[in-house]
Amino acid sequence: MTPPVQLDKTALRAQLLTARNGVSRSQAARAAQAVAERAGSFLDVLLASIGGSPESTPVALYASLPVELDCAPLLNILRERGFPPLLPVAREKATPLIFRLWRPEDPLISARYGLREPSPSAPEFIPKILFAPLLGFDANGGRLGFGGGYYDATLAKLRREGRVLAGGLCYSCQQAENIPLEKHDEKLDFVITEEALFRFDTEK
Repeated sequence: MTPPVQLDKTALRAQLLTARNGVSRSQAARAAQAVAERAGSFLDVLLASIGGSPESTPVALYASLPVELDCAPLLNILRERGFPPLLPVAREKATPLIFRLWRPEDPLISARYGLREPSPSAPEFIPKILFAPLLGFDANGGRLGFGGGYYDATLAKLRREGRVLAGGLCYSCQQAENIPLEKHDEKLDFVITEEALFRFDTEK
């Protein structure tokens, strides 16, 4: 049997972008709701394992781009259950993000790369649970991002300073056989898709 071809990051990004962009609007809406419900149940399990209350557990998400899995249903669940929902603010490339409180009454401001961020007046928090955007993931917790290095730098910093649980949200079609990892690439603790919850042992 011929072994599978190992794609580099550039080729793999192109392949996964094609898969993600092939999700229809109706599929995307159903997937966003399914992911939100699965993530909400998973947060209950995490709270039971780490202790504490929703109010003392800031959760970082992101303001989804139109082609990404929509985070809005999960943001609403976080707010309804009392979790402080956070959104990222980017600075220089490949530097750690900061996270500010999201409140539905506060408009987001336009930022680089077409992203939307809380205003500088929003309070800053350190997340205990973080959901990162991604283009792809594999069965070992490998994450393929967009090449900016923000989340690798962010997770490295948060993990040095204290325990943070880091996961990803995406469509099931974004699972890859193998994500090529470099020394600076940070793995995920879990990934949630519309079809399944994946947990990884990132201590290995």
